[in-house]
Amino acid sequence: MGDIAVAGESKPKDADAPRFWVRPYYSSLNGLRGLAVAMVFLHHFGGSLHVFTDEYLWTGVDLFFVLSGFLITGILYDSLDDPHYFRNFYVRRALRIFPIFYGFFLVLAVLTPILHLHLERGILAFVFYFGNLTVPFADLLRHNPTVISMMHHGSLMEVGNVGHLWSLCVEEQFYLIWPTVVWWVRDRRRLMAVCVLVALCTIVLRILLLTYATESELGQYLIHWSTYTRCDTLLIGAWLALFLRGRELSPVQLRRMSMGLFWPATAGLAFGIVEWRGHGVLHNPFVITVGYTLIGLAAAGFLLRALDDDSLVARVLRWGPLSGLGAISYGFYFFHAIPSYPLHRLADMHPALTNVIPLAWFAVTVGLAWLSFHFYETPFLRLKKVLAPQTKRVKEGA
Repeated sequence: MGDIAVAGESKPKDADAPRFWVRPYYSSLNGLRGLAVAMVFLHHFGGSLHVFTDEYLWTGVDLFFVLSGFLITGILYDSLDDPHYFRNFYVRRALRIFPIFYGFFLVLAVLTPILHLHLERGILAFVFYFGNLTVPFADLLRHNPTVISMMHHGSLMEVGNVGHLWSLCVEEQFYLIWPTVVWWVRDRRRLMAVCVLVALCTIVLRILLLTYATESELGQYLIHWSTYTRCDTLLIGAWLALFLRGRELSPVQLRRMSMGLFWPATAGLAFGIVEWRGHGVLHNPFVITVGYTLIGLAAAGFLLRALDDDSLVARVLRWGPLSGLGAISYGFYFFHAIPSYPLHRLADMHPALTNVIPLAWFAVTVGLAWLSFHFYETPFLRLKKVLAPQTKRVKEGA
């Protein structure tokens, strides 16, 4: 959900010779965003189609995390010599993220007295990007702090939900801290070491929480939603961006590195799911400790294949509809799950519409995201060149 990394490209004479894989634009990455957001949508609504299991499709969020870490770290490292390093980064992030985010909450505030909406107090935490850190400690058995309700026949009826914004909270908290770390450390190899060290500490922390946290806390997304337990996936993408800025790889070497990340991580994850089966994926002890990191490594391997324009993965990701969905993926992700409760309730009340509702809502969400991007977000995005111009230069490291 971020900008394309500012970078340059050296073109080898021999197609099989080592080359620099950092470029100003990756044509396949919009398709990667489209794939990730489609996975998340199907995770929330695909079960209604009764065609496949949606149990594992939440990993689309981790694909987003790896991609964000990759692109954001590239931007930050390449702009270290920019005298307006912090200003440019935060202005550009604000212009990309805030219009939809705060536009929604402004509309919600206006509609609340008109429609007599009832907002749980926990929603206020999401306004300040801290909802992911507060919800795990709420008593979800009594109330859901992410729900928007409306009075209906004397009782509150759920009409909206903002719980899916937890992942945006994770990214924003990462953006708050990581630019300072990159600016302070600066050295590419040391930054790579920081990525590895913090990722390992994250695994240890998850194991400790699984061991000592109460069952109710674990059941309420303490590990799944918290930034301090999920930042390893972002840092895997960050490590990859830094690695590629210090090495030239041939297409064969890139493919081998991709396969070396993807297949062992996938095999390890599959083993853990089977070995600890019966817990449910999001409560599987292996998945919520080591598994998140393996998902990030598998996503990193997939991302590497997407960087090679001649690979089958990259060609599929450049498919028009998928790439188009990726271009509007931020708005699509933001809107898609807000009415999830009433839509599921409608499907339960009208079984004949079970397959129609998710497909119709997918089309509506695409339309909303398209309109938002072209008529609402784009004017803000154009301000980037005026308020925070960037120097397009790759910073290579030893």
